[in-house]
Amino acid sequence: MSCKWLPELMPCINWAEFSAYEEKIYLIFRNDFISTHPEFEDKPVNIRKHPLVDGKEQTFFHVTSKEYTAQSERYPDPKRCERIRWIRAFIENYNCDPMRCDECSGVKEPYKMYTRVHILLEEENYMVIVERRETYNLLITAYYFDYPHALEKQLKKYEAYIKAKRA
Repeated sequence: MSCKWLPELMPCINWAEFSAYEEKIYLIFRNDFISTHPEFEDKPVNIRKHPLVDGKEQTFFHVTSKEYTAQSERYPDPKRCERIRWIRAFIENYNCDPMRCDECSGVKEPYKMYTRVHILLEEENYMVIVERRETYNLLITAYYFDYPHALEKQLKKYEAYIKAKRA
C-alpha cells in the first residue's frame, strides 16, 4: 500500500467466529458514521439506517456484504469486511495530495435526481460511492473489485467522464 492515509486491513482470523468479528467491524462502522460523521465537500456524510437488521443499519450491510436483499439474505464479503476502516479514509482523503500517494479518482454520475460520486483508488481495487444531497451527503456503498473486468469497466467510465469534462 502506498497511500499513507490508508488504514490497516481488519482481516477475520477465524470465520467460524464471524459474529464476534462482525461486532468488531460494526463498532468501527458505528464510530465512523453514527457517533461521528466524516465530511465530503464540506457537508456531513450520513447513512441509510432503516430497515435495521439485528440492530444494525442498512448501510452497514451494503458495505460488508454481497448480494444483499430486502429479505435479509446476505453474504458477508471478506474483502469488504476487512476494509471497513477504508471507507471513511477514502471520503476524507478524496482530494489527497498526489505527492503523498496515488490519488483517488472521482466519477460523478447522475442518479435519479441526485449526483453520485464514485471514489476509486485503482491501485487498491476499491471504491466508495457517496450521493450528494442538498444539506448532506449519503454513503451508498463501498466495495472491492474482485474481477479485473469489473475494474476495467469502472476505469472506462472514469476515462469517459474526464473526456466529457474536457470537451
